Amino acid sequence: MIRIGAYIGEIIKRNINQDFKWYEYDSVYHFSSALDGVHRGIKTATVLYSKKRDRVIVPLTVVAQYLEGNSTYTDFLKYVEETIKQNS
Repeated sequence: MIRIGAYIGEIIKRNINQDFKWYEYDSVYHFSSALDGVHRGIKTATVLYSKKRDRVIVPLTVVAQYLEGNSTYTDFLKYVEETIKQNS
């Protein structure tokens, strides 16, 4: 799950071509309000965060939800395309 989420996150990160970097969930949570209302999906959650735009992308959580059957996305490609479009 973590490898799939990290791979998807890197695809998103490279296609957005913004200042998104990987951070631990807790670091961003204590620094920014961007995670207000965002559930911490897995124990060692890592997120993509843009300091400049104060935006968070949570690919590992999305993958976990998908594998558990709780995803709002029909497949990973749909998630990647929508996330790139929203953040470009």
